Amino acid sequence: MCGIFAIFRKQDNAREKAVRLSKKLRHRGPDWSGVVVSNDTILCHERLSIVGVESGAQPLVNEDSSIFLAVNGEIYNHVSLRKLLKQDHVFATKSDCEIILHLWEEMGPELVHHLDGMFSFVLYDSKKDILFAARDHVGITTLYYGYGVGGSVWFASEMKALNEDCAVIKAFPPGCTWLGSGSDSTADKLQVYYNPTWYEKVSLPDATVLSVQEQDKIYNNIRTALEKSVHKRLMTEVPYGVLLSGGLDSSLLAAIATRHMQRDLQSDDEDIRSKLL
Repeated sequence: MCGIFAIFRKQDNAREKAVRLSKKLRHRGPDWSGVVVSNDTILCHERLSIVGVESGAQPLVNEDSSIFLAVNGEIYNHVSLRKLLKQDHVFATKSDCEIILHLWEEMGPELVHHLDGMFSFVLYDSKKDILFAARDHVGITTLYYGYGVGGSVWFASEMKALNEDCAVIKAFPPGCTWLGSGSDSTADKLQVYYNPTWYEKVSLPDATVLSVQEQDKIYNNIRTALEKSVHKRLMTEVPYGVLLSGGLDSSLLAAIATRHMQRDLQSDDEDIRSKLL
């Protein structure tokens, strides 16, 4: 959990105010506070270090310092996403979120279709004077946005950082992106990028008419999906734990996490084992 704060089309001398408002989110990220000002845009970040602990301070910046990124979340498939890059890129950190910068350079807003993770982020491209924001598919992470004076648009992980200056504040919808140009506020666009078929009402087959083999296949698919879901969330360079209520669900998650940790401890990969010892 980190805190992000941004002002797009800011007024003069807004840096001091942005830093003060971002401080309201510091409980979300006590490990680092960062701020970037470019053209009429400010990005602030309150960091909780999980991956890339030593090098992943934010806002993140690309190779020529023209694109800036503030993220709250984790990108689970960041390693495999590097294979999508067609150009040579210099990764300045070990952060799982830096991949977003380089995906933006090559594919722009389409990058969100490739992300597997929980995230809210604000990206600013200073050469194009474009701000791009996105929230994960089902809204695991929080994000709010509001409108201030002079056509300014504000973003924050929590509403209380926007209350002073925004007459209108909205929850950023899950599975959506926001794209705006600094030179034309009328072109601002909120767009849905995630609209899976399971959002619609689907009639399921009666379990009594399924064969034993078909039922076993469904159960195995559920088990595989659950185990993969737990395992990818163990991506960390810091100690982790499970909060147990004593119910079936939390006990099951704890059992899966323990099993994967034991497998990783027995792994031949020294890097994996070193992070667990």
